[in-house]
This record gives sequence, C-alpha cells and structure tokens, in this order.
Amino acid sequence: MTDSQSQLLLIEDDLPLAELVCTYLEQQGFHLVHLDNAEDALLRQDTDDFDLILCDVMLPGQDGFSLYPQLAASYPCPIIFLTALDSHLDQIRGLDLGACDYLLKPVVPPLLLARIKASLRKQQPKTARDSLRLHDLALNPNLQQVNLGDEVISFTTKEFSLLWIFVLYAGKVLSREFLFEQYVGREYDGLDRAIDLKISRLRKRLDELNVPGLAITTIHGKGYLFNYLPPQRRM
Repeated sequence: MTDSQSQLLLIEDDLPLAELVCTYLEQQGFHLVHLDNAEDALLRQDTDDFDLILCDVMLPGQDGFSLYPQLAASYPCPIIFLTALDSHLDQIRGLDLGACDYLLKPVVPPLLLARIKASLRKQQPKTARDSLRLHDLALNPNLQQVNLGDEVISFTTKEFSLLWIFVLYAGKVLSREFLFEQYVGREYDGLDRAIDLKISRLRKRLDELNVPGLAITTIHGKGYLFNYLPPQRRM
C-alpha cells in the first residue's frame, strides 16, 4: 500500500497543531481532511471513505471518548487518539474502547507517521498468500494490484482489501458480521451498517467495469455472494 493512496481524517480543534500535522502528512504523500469537531465527521459518513482517523480526545462539545462508538460505527477503519491526557487510566480507556493507538501531545511528527504506517499495515489483507487468482482475475497484495487478463484495473486500498475477502471466499454467502470482522479486524457490534456502504461502493466499481460474470449479489436475510464466472469461450 502506498501512502499516496491513503486518505486520513484529522479531528482536531487546535488549529496550529492541525495545520502542522496536515502539512507534514501531506508532504509524506497522504490526503488529509481536517475537521475541528467529531459531529461534523458523522455528517460526512455517506460521502467520505477514510483509511484512518486521527481524533483528539478533548474536543468542543462531546469529547473523543464519548463519540468513539458513533465514529467507529460510521467509519470501519483504524482510529488513533491524539491527546494531552497522559494518565495510564486515560490510555487504557482509549484502547479499551477500540482505538488502535493512543499518541500523547505534543505530537512528534515522525513518530506519528510511524504509528500511522503501522496501523495501516495491519489493515492489509490478513493472509500470507502472495496472490489470489480466480479464472483470469488476479490480485497481488504486495503491489495492491488487480489484473483481469492482461489489463491492470485500478482500485483504492480499501476496495482492494474488501475485494480480496470476496475473492478468497468466492462462491460462498458471507454474512455482514463475517465481512465486518474480516475487513475491520474487530468484533461486529450488531448495529454497524458502514460495511454495507463499502460493499455498495465496491459493487458499483465492479459494475462500472462491465465484465460479464463479475458481480456481488445480495442474498436477502443471509448476506452477500461474490463470484466471477466468465462466459466460456467457444472453440
């Protein structure tokens, strides 16, 4: 996964710090969206797809801890807390909530970068395989590349991760719970519907390719079925 493919959301009300973080990470090739409160982030869930969220704890309105469940439900991606709260109890609380990391202020940019990269690496397809192949559809996780025959097809990192799961279990009906746990890496809470949005976007991307037999089908009451059955070539 290249950093230039990753879009990050920074939720921080300290504007000088936010400017510093955004400038540094953009220089490293990331795409940044900055908001000064978490409530605005929840309003964007249908239009934005983030690979990782950096969230301050001491925000105006509700704090980051109390907003975490909604934020995690809206965006199935790693969340790192940034905060001046340095007690071990606060750190334990943040991690127990489900955050993948907890970084103390003042932020050291190279350390922040290393923590971000470490969290993003954990989101790569959880497999030791070098590639997956289904007929003439091939996925290479090291290159984050999808090939259909001789054609290279462009997918975002998040789309690739989800497509990998579907190809790995091609021909099997996968429940929302299973997909969420495989994709996000944590237990499904029974309420989250963000994975449905990700599947909808991937399905739209596949439909745009207009490849016969390549599709994600909704199996009502059970989940989703992916398969790729290219038409047989006539001899």
